Amino acid sequence: MEKKNYIVGIDVGTSNIVIVVGSKEEAGDVKVEAIVSKPARGVNAGVIDNYNEAGNVIREAKQEIEEELGIRITEAYAGLSGAFVRCDRYTDHVFVKEPREGVTQRDVENLAERMRNVIAPETETIIERIPQNYMVDGGQEIKSPVGTFGRQLSSTFNFILCDKTPLSRLEMTFRLLGIKLLGIFANALIMPDAVLSSDEKEDGVAVVDLGGGTTDVAVVQGNVVRYIASIPMGANVINRDIAAHGVPERSVEKLKKSYGSAIAEFVSEQKLIQIPSMGHRTKGVMRRNLAAIIEARLTDIAEYVKAEIKDSGYAGRIPFGIVLTGGSASMEYIDELFRRVTGYDVRVATAQTGIDSESQEKIATPAHTAAVALLLAGAKKGACAVSFQPSRQQAQQNTAASETTAPAGNNVSAGTSAPTGNGIYNDNTVRQRPVYGDNVVPKAQNRVADKPDEEKSDRPEVAQPAEEPVKKTSHSKGERIGWFKRALKETTDAINGFFVNGEDEEI
Repeated sequence: MEKKNYIVGIDVGTSNIVIVVGSKEEAGDVKVEAIVSKPARGVNAGVIDNYNEAGNVIREAKQEIEEELGIRITEAYAGLSGAFVRCDRYTDHVFVKEPREGVTQRDVENLAERMRNVIAPETETIIERIPQNYMVDGGQEIKSPVGTFGRQLSSTFNFILCDKTPLSRLEMTFRLLGIKLLGIFANALIMPDAVLSSDEKEDGVAVVDLGGGTTDVAVVQGNVVRYIASIPMGANVINRDIAAHGVPERSVEKLKKSYGSAIAEFVSEQKLIQIPSMGHRTKGVMRRNLAAIIEARLTDIAEYVKAEIKDSGYAGRIPFGIVLTGGSASMEYIDELFRRVTGYDVRVATAQTGIDSESQEKIATPAHTAAVALLLAGAKKGACAVSFQPSRQQAQQNTAASETTAPAGNNVSAGTSAPTGNGIYNDNTVRQRPVYGDNVVPKAQNRVADKPDEEKSDRPEVAQPAEEPVKKTSHSKGERIGWFKRALKETTDAINGFFVNGEDEEI
C-alpha cells in the first residue's frame, strides 16, 4: 500500500456532511483521493443541535471513506458556517523602534502582537486575525510597510469571531468520535481560495456560498478577504416553501433538483409534474408554479447578498462581480437571477484552484466546494495523522486470491487436508490461510466443538478417514470426556494457527 501524507476535511453542513481526503503533490497542487457525502441530521443553520445524530452521520461517512482508502482517520480539519460567525475591524498602531533605519519586520511583528492581545466579547472567540492594510504616519495604505520610513506604523485588522456555543458543540462531537481537530476555519474565509483566479482576488470579487441552511458572503480585494457575513437563509427555506404548497416532504428535494428553475418566465407553462402522494394517488404540480416559488425565495436571498456587499464598503470595488458556489448554485438560471437582482456580473464555480487536473471529475459540483476549501486550507497547515489498513479494493483482491490459490505439500489434494485418526489435523498438514490484508487481525470469535447446522463456524470441515472402518471400542464416560477436551483444544489450536498478529502503523 502506498503511504501518503493525507489531509482530511470534514464539512458539517445543514443539508449534507461531506468528508474529503486528499494528498499534496510534489508540484504543490492537492490531489483529491476520495470524497463522501451523506444527508445531514442533527444540524440546523450550521449549528449542531443533536451531537448523537450528527455524530452518527459523520461516523458513517468516515467508515465509508476509510474502507475505500484503507486508512483510519484520527485527525481532521473542520469548517464553521452560520450567523454565529462574523467579522469586525480594529485599528491600532506602534511606534517604529528605529525611525532612521526605517520600518523593519520586527515593527510589523510588534503590531501583530498588539492585535493578538485584543480580547473578544465574553460570548465569542477569535478564530482568525487578518491584516487589511498598513499605513506609515497616517499616509496612504500600503501592502508591505517594511523598508518605508516614518515614526508610526498603524494597521486595520479584520477579526473573525465565532460564538462559543456552536464551536464547543462541534469540538465535542468530534472528540466523542475520536477525531482530533487540527484546525477550525470559517467557511466564508477559506472559500475564495478554492474558486477564484488570481485576477479576481486582486481586482475585487464577492464569493457567495449558497448552502442548505445559510448563505455565506466573502468580499475579496487586493488579495485580502475584506469582509465576511452569513445570511441565515439557504436551500432549506426554499424546501419549506415548496412543501407548504402541498408537496410531500420526501419529494421536495428531488422535485427541486430535477425540475426547479430560478426564473419562472423561462419555464414552459404547460409542463405538469406528477408526484406520488398518499396511497396510489398522485399530485400534479405545474413546473412554472414550482419555479415561481423558487424564484421568490432566491430573490430574497439575492437582495440580502446585495445588502451585505454594500455593508462591506466595497460595493463599487468588485469589477469581477459575484461568484456563486455551494449546493444551490446548480439551480437552472440562478446566475441570471442574481445578475438581475444585484446588477453585478455573475458566474457559477466549482472548486478548481489548487486542485490537480485528475481530481476535477470527483469534485465537479458546487456542492463540494466547502469541503475542498477545507482540504486546501488544511494542506497549508500540515498533514493529518492516519493509520493504515487494507482498503475495500485490497480486501476484495485478497479474498479472490485466497479462493483461487491452491495449497501444496505432502501429497495433499488442493483444498483438502489429511486428518488424523481422531479427526484432528496433524501439524504436517498444509492449509490454505485466509488472507485479511496487511497484518490485520480479524475479530475474535467464540469457538465451540459442535454446533447445529444453522450455526456452523468457519472451521474447516473434518473429513473422516477413507481406510477400513474403525472397530467400535467401548470407553468409559471419563475417557470420552477427556478425549473430547483434547480434541477441542487441538482443533482450537489449529484454527488459531490461521491468524497472525496485526500491527497498526501511524505517521
